[in-house]
Parts: sequence; structure tokens; C-alpha cells
Amino acid sequence: MKFLIEMDHPKTGQWVNDAAARAFVEEVIFPTLDRAEALAKQGCILAGGPVAGSIALRFIAEVESTQHLDELVSSIPLWSVAYTRVTALIEFSDRRPHVQALLQRPAIPLADESHSLIA
Repeated sequence: MKFLIEMDHPKTGQWVNDAAARAFVEEVIFPTLDRAEALAKQGCILAGGPVAGSIALRFIAEVESTQHLDELVSSIPLWSVAYTRVTALIEFSDRRPHVQALLQRPAIPLADESHSLIA
């Protein structure tokens, strides 16, 4: 199972002193990079990396179960202070049979038909 993981540290607008900034880097940023590199070496992270100019990560994870996914995501130190979005992915080759099956149905409803006006 493959998933797109997006982690974004929110900007609070609060001023941070040098000691707090240093602590954040040492306690969150460096451990996050270390953990992500370890997960990549294990083959759990297939691609991705830090987002340029942001305190954020984007990566593709491959896991055996949603339990494993939850453990992987929560093991990344940034997770405890970030907004995290997880999107399930399917293979491109798996999409074709699904769409072909849709074409076999009598009618494919259009997305905007549910919003049509009654005259």
C-alpha cells in the first residue's frame, strides 16, 4: 500500500527567541531528518523529502497495513507539531480496469448532475 504523506508545521506568527529556535532544530528538525533517512534506508519511504523554504515534509510511504502507516507517521518527530495529511494511492495500472468497468455501466453520472435545477 502506498500513501502520500504531507506534514506542515504551522506558522504561528509568534516571535521565537534564539534558544527556542535552537531547541526546535535540535529536538525536532534534526531527529525528523534522521528518522526519515532511516525509513528511506528501510524502504518504507520511497521518495520525497523536506519542502524547500518550509518546515514541511512530503513523501511516498509504502507499508503493509494502515496500522504500520500510523506507526510510521507518528514515529517522525515533526508529526507531534505538524498538520499531517495522508492520501491513499493506487497504481496507475489499477485505475484502467476500474475506469473500463465504469464504461460498461448504462450511464455514467456527471459530477454536476446532482446540482441541476428543476424547471
